[in-house]
Amino acid sequence: MTKIAIILFRNEQSLDEQHRWWLEEHAPLAKQMPGLLSYTINLAGSDEANNDPAIAGTDYLEFADWDAAMTAYNSEEWKAAREHTAASGAKTIRTWLKETRHIEI
Repeated sequence: MTKIAIILFRNEQSLDEQHRWWLEEHAPLAKQMPGLLSYTINLAGSDEANNDPAIAGTDYLEFADWDAAMTAYNSEEWKAAREHTAASGAKTIRTWLKETRHIEI
């Protein structure tokens, strides 16, 4: 399994508007990526002082392996998703996750 984590920073929209954009406009584009097995969006909320967050949230995309991830990353679908994000005025940072460890409680 290969995963990528992406942080979506805020743009000029309200948080609710940006979340709607992400879920209703961007997610359908992202879901078209070849080899995508799972797509999870984590929506940010206000902090303990009720301030708006600096980020809109995070998302995680999962692929069967590195080759499948690279096929998706170099695809026209991924390019379209990157362009769609840039056009919204939001910035992102991403990292490929090497490993996930679940810590027992």
